Amino acid sequence: MKALPNDLLSQYEINIKKYSYNRSNYILETTNGKYILRKLNIPTEQILFMYEAVNHLRENGFLQVSLIYPTKKKLPYAISRGQIYVLQSYADGEEVEFKDGHDVKGIVELLANFHKCGVNFDTQYRSSDDMHIKDVYAYFSKRLRETHNLKKKIVPLSQKTEFEIMFLKDYRTYEELEKMALDCIDPSSCSRVMKQAKETKSLVHNDYKYHTISRVKNGYYLSNVDECTYNMQVLDLSSILVKIMQKNNWDTSLLCTLIQVYEDIRPLSDDEKSVLKALLIFPEKYAAICHKFLQCKRRNNYSMYEVKWENMLVYKDAQVNAAHYIKENL
Repeated sequence: MKALPNDLLSQYEINIKKYSYNRSNYILETTNGKYILRKLNIPTEQILFMYEAVNHLRENGFLQVSLIYPTKKKLPYAISRGQIYVLQSYADGEEVEFKDGHDVKGIVELLANFHKCGVNFDTQYRSSDDMHIKDVYAYFSKRLRETHNLKKKIVPLSQKTEFEIMFLKDYRTYEELEKMALDCIDPSSCSRVMKQAKETKSLVHNDYKYHTISRVKNGYYLSNVDECTYNMQVLDLSSILVKIMQKNNWDTSLLCTLIQVYEDIRPLSDDEKSVLKALLIFPEKYAAICHKFLQCKRRNNYSMYEVKWENMLVYKDAQVNAAHYIKENL
């Protein structure tokens, strides 16, 4: 087991009884309970932002997130041998399962409470006026142009790779989803949601996935908010809903249930619903594969793209059916 550096330990007021090492982190058993020393590879400015965000969330009633403990010098991070560590409270938990009905409801409830408490957040480390907010309409338009350019690039090739053959077989379906998503949103709705995010100084998790969520004895818990920032909260919601849908063959009844679970805690505005509808319809996985393929300079050894494409095709028909349902009913 990797030894805990003395210079790291000495930066905190803590009495350790024993510790273990797991995935670059130290799990500490102390006289005051369990803690975790996490090794992070993010800028210190982001850690300072995260520290104040966690305190803001907890002060506003969101307690399902790990506390960050400052060092003796009142910093929310320690540096040892050139590596940055953060000391946080530790909750014993289990991984969540996106195919479990109870889990997915708990995951969405947790996010809704995070969003409800994560507003009106002021910090000296970042200005909401300067925040970069994703323009969904412009993003969709750009990705649609990219996938169109990819088709134009592939069609004339005399010898096509397996991935390029697969692309030409199925791209029309996903191109229609891209166009459908654009039809569901107008630039003014998106602009109003962006403006609202700035005015309310809204926090987003920005990396809300199964590995940042734990099932604990009393419910669900956020193990970290390392990527948190200012943005439109509907981006978090759409991201996790799409991940859940991919695991549940785009079950629209489940989707409607989860949106209602969220709105029972944190209601969506009409503009947010419009943006959410477009985000749920847009084939982000398809667009991401095409974007990465376009950026590559070599055409050989594309088995990775083939695997991702095949995984996407598993739920293609269900995704298309769900997109039409979402357009007409959400």
